Amino acid sequence: DECIDCGLCEPECPVQAIFVDTDVPANWKEFIERNAVKGRELSGG
Repeated sequence: DECIDCGLCEPECPVQAIFVDTDVPANWKEFIERNAVKGRELSGG
């Protein structure tokens, strides 16, 4: 599945951990790149 930036997944997260990239709280911004790197590592790409 690929994100189409519709925002429908945000309210579905039981721990409110999903944000549109422009709405990520400042204290979580450092994890954007970390998560991207880890995602690539885990997917083999």
